[in-house]
Amino acid sequence: MHSLTSEANYEEAFELSGHGWYNWLALVACCIITHAVALDMFGFGVVVAAARCDLNLGMEETGLLASAPFAGLLFAFPWGYFADMHGRRKALLLSTSVGFLFAALSSFSTSWQVMLALKLIGCSFSTAAFTLTMTYLGECTGNKHRSQYLFIMNSLNLASEIVSFGLAYFILPLTFIVLIPWLSIAYTSWRLYVLVLALPLGLGAVMMFFLEESPKFLANMGQTDKALDSLKRIHKMNGGKKDEFPVMYLKKVEVEVEVSFWWSLVKQTVPLFKPPLLLRTLQLFFLMTVCCTTNNVFLMWFATTVNMFFNSENNSTDNIGFCERMADNATGITSYTSDSIICDNTISLNAIYSGVGLGVVLTVLNLSASKFASYKRLVLITFLLLASISCLLVGLLQQPIASLIFFTLIQTSGIGVGNIASYFVDLYPTSYRGLATSLSLMVARLVSFGSVNAVGAVIVDYCSLNFYFWAVVTLCGAGVCLLLPKDRKSNTIHPSNSSRNLPAG
Repeated sequence: MHSLTSEANYEEAFELSGHGWYNWLALVACCIITHAVALDMFGFGVVVAAARCDLNLGMEETGLLASAPFAGLLFAFPWGYFADMHGRRKALLLSTSVGFLFAALSSFSTSWQVMLALKLIGCSFSTAAFTLTMTYLGECTGNKHRSQYLFIMNSLNLASEIVSFGLAYFILPLTFIVLIPWLSIAYTSWRLYVLVLALPLGLGAVMMFFLEESPKFLANMGQTDKALDSLKRIHKMNGGKKDEFPVMYLKKVEVEVEVSFWWSLVKQTVPLFKPPLLLRTLQLFFLMTVCCTTNNVFLMWFATTVNMFFNSENNSTDNIGFCERMADNATGITSYTSDSIICDNTISLNAIYSGVGLGVVLTVLNLSASKFASYKRLVLITFLLLASISCLLVGLLQQPIASLIFFTLIQTSGIGVGNIASYFVDLYPTSYRGLATSLSLMVARLVSFGSVNAVGAVIVDYCSLNFYFWAVVTLCGAGVCLLLPKDRKSNTIHPSNSSRNLPAG
């Protein structure tokens, strides 16, 4: 039993709250939420492929719908500000519950326009949880277990493709039809699939309801009494008794003088785009955009394009390339307004198997790349070159299975995102790291939003040219990587014009 302590600082008090059921529950809740967001975003590519007949989707409409989740990510920055002002738990409760509501409602969409509106609103809430869960879990876990818990949570995102395509395997082949006359829709298997993908968001919201607000947030806001009460409840859930918590008072935390939000934003942002950080910022922003966009574009189009590939009218396995097989099936996705066109609303089992295989490949390669963490530049160049070569071969090869394999390997470019984020930690002063990383991801998502639509406009008529373009883009990324510091060398840049003495490294 701990001896009674009349007063302690926050870190001491938190360690005394113990480690047990509460921490495990927080870990499970955050894992469910982050995985739910990944399903809500990337599982939507499967939804678009499965709903193309019922919603009368052409290529342009497919591109708009597939890009909708990235538009939601543009709201990540204001959500972070909301969490800093009103609490992490409140932000997570709001984002997951509203995100679940709109995701579930989208299963009743009467048209693609309604689906687009619901997805835009829903993702503007749900995608905020990507970063909020990391903050919340980090603040609700002791130093001893923090890194381990964050690694476990982030690792689950790697399996989102496996889960989304796995659910599609069991749900989409179902043949039930439930008519809903007042909406003039037939509730079929793809609508059930949408609802099932939404359920983890709802489950995450329910679990957050039973968790405490981050006591660190409360203490930093000067609400030490509330922070102490929260620590007592955590102590009780971890096996202690609330009235025997060894701390009676928390020492007051010095709260920084509040400044204007916009002034704070300018003060943190401007140095990133001035010497000596300017060139490094442009370099890392470009690399983040290349890696993230290349992965996201082909991931969101994966289900649709691979399904077109396997549903091609030309079943020959010889001398037919990826683009040719897609073109064979293009008439079935251009328009369904004509009575003479029979729409095939099914997703090939081979397309589902390919999706599961994609998830396995990305997971294995990502975990393998983590073993070479000290060779960041080499790993980054390797995967960008692999993506570039794969793009080139998809356009050139006339062997369908080989071209499909290389189409899958294009998405290995996304493995480099973690490496680029680590460069922000290595090369930027502490005060600028978080904002620089967030801004680079925001730019990358914005480019992804436009690129998903652009690819949809050219993927049929200019298929090979599209892949050659991305081969050049990823090759340029590999070239820019050569300007990064050599592996095993730390080069932290100090902005000489800063008025503060900023810690580095």
